[in-house]
Amino acid sequence: MKKQISIVIPTYNERNNIVPLCNKIATSLNGKYKYEVIFVDDNSPDQTYEEINNVMTQYPMIHLIRREGKLGLGSAVKEGFNKASGDYWIMMDADLSHDPIYLPDMIKALDNNDIVIGSRHVKGGGVKNWPFYRKFISSVASYIARLILTVPVKDITSGFAGFRKEILEKGLSQLTPKGFKILVEIIVNVKHAKIKEIPIVFVDRQYGKSKLSIKEIILFLLLCIRLRKING
Repeated sequence: MKKQISIVIPTYNERNNIVPLCNKIATSLNGKYKYEVIFVDDNSPDQTYEEINNVMTQYPMIHLIRREGKLGLGSAVKEGFNKASGDYWIMMDADLSHDPIYLPDMIKALDNNDIVIGSRHVKGGGVKNWPFYRKFISSVASYIARLILTVPVKDITSGFAGFRKEILEKGLSQLTPKGFKILVEIIVNVKHAKIKEIPIVFVDRQYGKSKLSIKEIILFLLLCIRLRKING
């Protein structure tokens, strides 16, 4: 029996990306899996939520959670997972940097793993159209995080990942995500999980502005330090 899939996508000023993203997800999964897409929008000034409401008339499997303000990507993912009904939970970005073409590979890998990460840092993975400073910041943040936490994951800052419901559901309430990354907290808190990284090519966004900032990087590294102290 095929598993049911829940895809959670946080949004903030992503109006131009909603239709192409939904179309790409449908192309990748329609006829293969029963799935739902849960958008969590932080009351986007560009009214992304209106575009999501529009595509909901075409795709009945799409749902919208509209929040009152900008509360952060990590907390948006957590809120979306709280509403997820699938057997496998997947998080991905709305900016088309995470290509839905990889979804079937991720879902298949979840049949034999607890956590599957779309990784830029394994053989076959990489980035496309990124300026040097973004590559540098991402690589440094990932390297420092791995040193702090000593976890066997090469792309610990990835925002594209899937989880088996039973491995994450019980500990979801304990997550306190701050900033733009939730994966690192999940990896540290979910003990003895079987983790697999699959290669993806991360493509820089075509529309809108990147959410990455020095502030977010600092919050991420502070989170790593806090997790190290808590978990020894």
